[in-house]
Amino acid sequence: MLRKLSAKRKASSLQSTSKKKLKVRHEHADSLPWKTVSRPLESGMGGDDGILDLEEVSGVEIVYEETEYGRIPRFKIVESEVQSEPEPEVEAEPEAQPVETDDEEIPEETFDSENLLPEWHQYALHPQLYKALHKNNFTSPTPIQAAAIPVALKQRDVVGVAQTGSGKTLAYGLPMLHKLLSEAPRKPPKTHRPLRALILAPTRELALQVSTHLNACLNHFPSDAEREKANEKSKPKSKGPPPKKPPPRLSVAAVVGGMSAQKQKRILDRGVDVLVATPGRLWDVIEDDDTLAREIRHLKFLVLDEADRMIEAGHFAELDNILRLTLRESEDDQIPEDPADAPMAIDIDANAEEKEEEDANDSKEAVARDQLQTFVFSATLSKDLQRNVKRRSRPKKLKKKGKPEPGSTLDDLLLRLDFRDPEPEVIDLSPKGGVVSTLTESKIECLSADKDVYLYYFLLRYPGRSLVFLSSIDGIRRLMPLLDLLTIKAFPLHSQLEQRQRLKNLDRFKSTPNSVLLATDIAARGLDIPSVDHVIHYQIPRSADVYVHRNGRTARAMRKGFSMLMCAPDERRVVRALMGNLGRDETEIQEMSIDLSMLDKLKARVQLARKIETAHHKVRKENHEKNWMRETAEAMEIELDSDFASDADEDHSTSTKRQQKAKDAKNAAMKAELKRMLAQPLVAKGVSVNYITSGSNPIVDGLLAGEYNDKMLGVGKNDAEHDLVKAKKKKKNGKGQSQKEEVKTEEEDALA
Repeated sequence: MLRKLSAKRKASSLQSTSKKKLKVRHEHADSLPWKTVSRPLESGMGGDDGILDLEEVSGVEIVYEETEYGRIPRFKIVESEVQSEPEPEVEAEPEAQPVETDDEEIPEETFDSENLLPEWHQYALHPQLYKALHKNNFTSPTPIQAAAIPVALKQRDVVGVAQTGSGKTLAYGLPMLHKLLSEAPRKPPKTHRPLRALILAPTRELALQVSTHLNACLNHFPSDAEREKANEKSKPKSKGPPPKKPPPRLSVAAVVGGMSAQKQKRILDRGVDVLVATPGRLWDVIEDDDTLAREIRHLKFLVLDEADRMIEAGHFAELDNILRLTLRESEDDQIPEDPADAPMAIDIDANAEEKEEEDANDSKEAVARDQLQTFVFSATLSKDLQRNVKRRSRPKKLKKKGKPEPGSTLDDLLLRLDFRDPEPEVIDLSPKGGVVSTLTESKIECLSADKDVYLYYFLLRYPGRSLVFLSSIDGIRRLMPLLDLLTIKAFPLHSQLEQRQRLKNLDRFKSTPNSVLLATDIAARGLDIPSVDHVIHYQIPRSADVYVHRNGRTARAMRKGFSMLMCAPDERRVVRALMGNLGRDETEIQEMSIDLSMLDKLKARVQLARKIETAHHKVRKENHEKNWMRETAEAMEIELDSDFASDADEDHSTSTKRQQKAKDAKNAAMKAELKRMLAQPLVAKGVSVNYITSGSNPIVDGLLAGEYNDKMLGVGKNDAEHDLVKAKKKKKNGKGQSQKEEVKTEEEDALA
């Protein structure tokens, strides 16, 4: 309302001035001159990655037009045309006017990489990239960067396979940005920027993360002289608006689902140089934007990040449609059509002569599109890693000699991608067994019903940031209230949450030292969450590549990490097949040592918390069913019968009130009992609470030194890797098979 009144007031003042006249034109909402509004940090809306960016528009009125369909709102922009000289106040303050940076050329950048970054100097990158590397303390390239960057700078196509957290984003990002920065004009363009690089990612979080990392490489890092000059300019001699920031030489934007589609379309209309997108949302935009489709046909760089996830059967059907736009029309190696489209392929061959004429006319276009450089990166690119281990039945023993191996994921990529390089450079630095050297693996064998107790024990025994993976959203919804009752800070992350809530939970998990993130496999790939101490597989993954990517959320950038499998008896076969696909034996994973006396004390807490949650869930379910029945009856204009009405009115009867009071009192008593349990300290076996200097485990020295766990009295502050039990070696019988294997095989056969 205020915005509308101010616009009207401005229009009336313009009409009263004899020097100016009004020019009115009608526009749509998307074509209005929107401007971004800066938000103060006190608003409490930070950390949303731009989802809640506010935009405003001025000088716009809403006019209602009467039509046969009723009143339709129209937007009216009021512009002023100056007919005489500007007012004296404007002429008296020429120095306070904003600098028109659009007309200024960006000065030549320099950086002493030979002395400041000697290990990066050999690559001869753009000075802007050297400044970003120096600012972020990236003093030396990682192995995948050292292997991929020299090849990529020679315009070669690269297929890179490296362990998680090894810096694959910069491995393809630095050569791409170097080329674009070198070709970027010294004078920032005022017109629409054509799209030159496209990066496809499987998840929204990964796409936003890649966009953030690339923008960090393009940030302006002023020198000391530039800072002094900026300080002098920041002291205006008179009041006036602050100087405008120059437009970036390169613009990077992200297009993902769950965010405002209108805002993303406005960004694409302005033009971007590098676009990071998920296939689903990008294809939705392309269907309504012919300009973007034409720009994709003339790309200079195409990147598939976490490529193996995007080309799995049944996933990301939109990816094939996008990749078709990058194919060379003058070549015959296009993506094969479906069998149902075979007649179409025959018609195309029959009209080969017409196609030759068209190809001759489009020869210039084909030459331009041959400059496309393709990057394919992932942590796993093996068909064995993607095989569903649940349905696997000992394929290694059933293989016959001379039988051809199944096609690899790289072969699948060659069918979908049109590599301009006849021999793409394949760089495989994946660790043996899919596990980095700084990761410690472990397992806990327990019953499925006891997993909650063992998880609670682990979270109390080894505090830190723990990422708990589950295979179902229902499991997350069950664990969330349980951990909340046990005063464990936990945050959910799954596909049914809104994008805003997903990013908010990620930020909370990153900023909370001792917290838990309950996530499905959408968090298994690409996310760079700093300082994840533990990865817990509450439910066993069904494929080996998912296991590798889950573990990759910890032990990143050569930091230490810990992974734990919670294995129930019915999941042993899955774990065995999982390790078999990685070329390993299940006995290589060490077991955790558990303090059973402490576990029994925690079991009483978990059981009581379950009872409280069950009672709350029952009440919520009953209220939900009643409300749903009433709302449905009102929507259908149906009167409920007397039986339902009497049931609904029972809440007001004396007997029902008495029963409800009894239930409330019982729930309050259980909550009070749980609160009392949580307030009591957990004492380890052999510790005397009354006399801390006596007992079989005197703890006075450890208490003074601060060496004990805050939640468990008498338990040291050890890392999880120090409490592992070494696996016992198997004794082989005469047939070369261990006795333990024989027993397990007999048990599995009996279960089958």
